[in-house]
Amino acid sequence: MKTSKALSSTAQSLTKKLSLYFNAIALLIGILVFALSQAGLYWLEDEINKRNLQQTADFAIDRFQQGASSPLTIGPNILAYDSTESLPKQFQQLSQYPMGYNDEITDEIAHDLFFYHASFDFEGDTKPLFLTMEAETVELSSDEWRYINFASLAIMILLYLAFDFAISKLSKRLVQPVNQLSQQLKSAQRETNFSVPEGSALEFTELSNSLNKYRNQNEILIKQEQSFAKYASHELRTPLTVIQGATKLLDKSADPEFQLRQRDRIAKAATDMQHTIEALLSLVKQEQTRENSTSRKLTEKEIKLILEEVSPLAKYKHLKVELKLIAEPEIQPSPPVLRMLLINLLQNAINASDSGVITVEVWESCIKVVDQGRGLNDSEQSKDGHGLGLLIVDALCERYEWQLMLTSGKESGCIAKLAFPNKDETEIS
Repeated sequence: MKTSKALSSTAQSLTKKLSLYFNAIALLIGILVFALSQAGLYWLEDEINKRNLQQTADFAIDRFQQGASSPLTIGPNILAYDSTESLPKQFQQLSQYPMGYNDEITDEIAHDLFFYHASFDFEGDTKPLFLTMEAETVELSSDEWRYINFASLAIMILLYLAFDFAISKLSKRLVQPVNQLSQQLKSAQRETNFSVPEGSALEFTELSNSLNKYRNQNEILIKQEQSFAKYASHELRTPLTVIQGATKLLDKSADPEFQLRQRDRIAKAATDMQHTIEALLSLVKQEQTRENSTSRKLTEKEIKLILEEVSPLAKYKHLKVELKLIAEPEIQPSPPVLRMLLINLLQNAINASDSGVITVEVWESCIKVVDQGRGLNDSEQSKDGHGLGLLIVDALCERYEWQLMLTSGKESGCIAKLAFPNKDETEIS
């Protein structure tokens, strides 16, 4: 049950919970601040009056020492007495308070009266000093306290509303990018890029950019997979068609020479299919580390066998295929993989040429297929423009850490270069 409730929470509900949480905190803080401010005002009012009364004592003592009579009126609110007898009858019990007492009296002796008890020397004797001040005349009235409380409450309410507005805007601003990204993920329109509102936090912008990057990578991988499937289907269907056709032809003629030709066609198609399957399976082998650790020498005989496979197509287009073997390099791909790599490059060169010579150059650090055809256009120079055959070449090159480079010839045509890893390449004209 807890898991289902957690999963059912949405960005909108989280925003409401966050707003409610901070509103509760703001309300509690407001109540505490209001209570503390009221207590502080009461304490400050009493403290000011007590200090005023204590500071008046020196003036009263000086006057009594000069012969002033008791009671002595000081200012509009303070009365000074120099003996117990001079105290009014209702304040006689004030003499019982200890020496140095200075506070507001709120009992039945004297209600709401500030009282200060001290002493002073007069002609060699110690005489008491009593200072009294009516609290009602120096303290704020009930109406004044009411106005202060009303103003304090109004200010607290305004601050609470402002805080609530700020928290609401902030929480929405924090949750809105997540909500927008969620809606975009659910949307059926895949062409629209992920985006967040302007002014969002940097992390949300980086998240949307990462989502766009990953989606683009997925789309590229999907297209590559679809192209790969089409190419593999084509490469496997062609020999199957040859085998099926040759098998049907075997039943139509008893001529031994004719049947021998058909059996040769079947054998060649089966071999081509086997090579294609081995090359394609090499892309998904789990034994990559073991296979990459072994290498073999590329011989002239192996390359000539590959050239013989494309010679019928070259002769049909009146093209000449030449081999320049400068070195016999050490390579890792198996013969079926190398066959698929070179046949794809040679078929592309033949299809792009109407006349001239196609040259296969084998160097210690690379293999080049040079043609004199129509050359490269802008789309063919990008990976998306390689076509199905070169897509397989790209995948195989990545598998063996080779590098495929397509460049235009000096005058015409195209140069397809397979560079080997960990080799110092030499620029060849």
